[in-house]
Amino acid sequence: MPKKISMSDAQKEIQKFFGEDTIFFDGDIQTFNVENAIPTGSVGLDEAIGIGGIPRGRIIQLAGKESSGKTMLSLSCIKHYLDQDPENTAMFIDAEYTYDPEWAAKLGVDVSRVMVIKTNDAAKIFDGLIGVPGAKPGKKKMKGILDHIAEGTDPKFKNMGIIVLDSIAVLSTPTEAGSVAGKHNIASVARFLSNELKKLTPEVARANVAFVGINQVRVNVGQMFGDPTSSPGGKALKHACSLMINMAPISGADSKIEDENGDKIGHKVRAKIGKNKVGSPFRKAEYSIQYLEGIVNQSEELLDLAVKYDIVRRPNNQSYEYMSESVRGRANMISKINESEELYSEILDKVKNIYLNNAEQEEAYEEIENPLMGEM
Repeated sequence: MPKKISMSDAQKEIQKFFGEDTIFFDGDIQTFNVENAIPTGSVGLDEAIGIGGIPRGRIIQLAGKESSGKTMLSLSCIKHYLDQDPENTAMFIDAEYTYDPEWAAKLGVDVSRVMVIKTNDAAKIFDGLIGVPGAKPGKKKMKGILDHIAEGTDPKFKNMGIIVLDSIAVLSTPTEAGSVAGKHNIASVARFLSNELKKLTPEVARANVAFVGINQVRVNVGQMFGDPTSSPGGKALKHACSLMINMAPISGADSKIEDENGDKIGHKVRAKIGKNKVGSPFRKAEYSIQYLEGIVNQSEELLDLAVKYDIVRRPNNQSYEYMSESVRGRANMISKINESEELYSEILDKVKNIYLNNAEQEEAYEEIENPLMGEM
C-alpha cells in the first residue's frame, strides 16, 4: 500500500518540481494592475483599450499602414512612462535604423533615459533580451536584458518598463542571413518567432515590461473574401500578443491639420483594437497627430469622452454644461478645458473613474460650484 503524503508534503513536492514561483493556491496570484498601465498620449485610445493605456508585463503590437503614426505612438508611450518617474528608463530597438533622437526630443521624450540598440539581427535581439542558454537546463550562459530588469540591481535596467522593437517586418533571421542574394526564404520571420516568442512571453511577464512590437500591414493580392490585410510574423505573434492595435490615417479634407500657410502639418488617425486581453476588443478611437509635435488636441478627445459619460452635459445643441456652468459652442468648451490644467485633470479623473471602476455616471457629475469655469 503506498505511503500517504500530507497536503504540506505534497505541496512541497510539487513546488520543488515546478518551482516556488509557478505554484499558487487560493487565488494568491498577481494579476494585472491598471495603475501600471502606460498612457499612450491619446485619452480616447486609452479609454478604448479599457485600462488607461498599454499594459506592462505583456506583448503589444502596433500595426498599420505607412504614415499612420506607429513609431510616433510608441515614442509617445515612452514619453509618458518616463514622465511618471525621473528614475524610469526605456529601450528602443532600432531594427529599421531610422531612430532620430532630435525628433524624439521634439515629441517630448527625454532621450537621455532611452537606451537605443541598432541592429536588425533577429537572433542577437532575442538572445540579448532573453539571454543565452547554458549547458545545463535552466541555467544561462549569459543573462538577458529582461533578466537584469527583473533582478533590478543595475540602475540602468531597474526601472525599465517599456521596450519598443521597430520593427518586426525588417528582422533578419539566421536563415536569411546565411542565404545568397535573391533566394526566397518563405515565412522565415514567422518560423523564427514561433520558437522565440515562447521564451519571450514569460520573461516579459517576469520583468513587468510593456514589450511593443511595431509591424506593417500588407494586402494579400487576390484574396476575394474577408479581411485582405495581414501583418508579418505569422499566427504565433498574434497568439503571443495581449493587445493588438491597427492604425490607419483618416482620408478626407476634414482630417488634415494645416498651418497658417495652408501646409499640411498633421492628420487624424483611426485606431482599431483587435485582440485585447486586458479590456474589450473591437473598439475604435480617433486622435490627431502633428508630425513635429506628436499627439495633439487631447482636450477635444476628452470633451467627447466627458459627453459620452454624461460628465459634461448637453442641454441643447449649442451649449455644454459642467458643474452648473454653461459654455456656448464646442470650440469655446474645448478652449476652456485646454486653458486650465486643473480643469483638464479634474474631468480626466472622472472619466477614468467611470471606465476603470465602472462607477455610476451620476456619481461622477456633482452639482457643485466650479470656480474653474467662470463665464464666457
